[in-house]
Amino acid sequence: MKIQNSKFKIQNFGKALLTSYFLLLTSYFLLSSCGYHMIGSTLMPFNSITIKQVQNKTYEPGLEEKLHNALSKEFINQGIEVQRAGGNVEIEATVINFELAAIGAVNDKIKEQSIIMRVHIKLVDQGKITEFKAMESPIKITFQSTGTVSESVTNKERAIEKACSEIAKEIVSRIILKYAK
Repeated sequence: MKIQNSKFKIQNFGKALLTSYFLLLTSYFLLSSCGYHMIGSTLMPFNSITIKQVQNKTYEPGLEEKLHNALSKEFINQGIEVQRAGGNVEIEATVINFELAAIGAVNDKIKEQSIIMRVHIKLVDQGKITEFKAMESPIKITFQSTGTVSESVTNKERAIEKACSEIAKEIVSRIILKYAK
């Protein structure tokens, strides 16, 4: 009796394995035939970039350094080497707009604010120029402006860094999509 029972289990296991393999293979062909594919830095024809000094056309101090750091970090995360000079591609960024907007107030006291920051980007690749105008964070960046002045300033600085990081991710995503076409 035990021999037949184990034989039955082996046959069922074999059928389940074959069915799983078939479903996996079918899924792969369906997804690949619909045009889905992974996009990453391997599709970019360059492996190094020079980020020129970021220009800040606003009255908010320190945006140029924060955006430069965010861009460097995001390119490194994508496997692209950031060089001071001589990179395969050069990128120029200009912060053109920075606004604080009140989004929450109680008794005429602002409790929460949002940051709106827009950046122009110019990518130079072997003399060919690509521009992305008025780029901003795809998500709304907010911060609490309650508490002491130093707490509010600290929250604002963190929010600015988050805005720069999100804009850098958006820039790198657009560059990847440009080269994926």
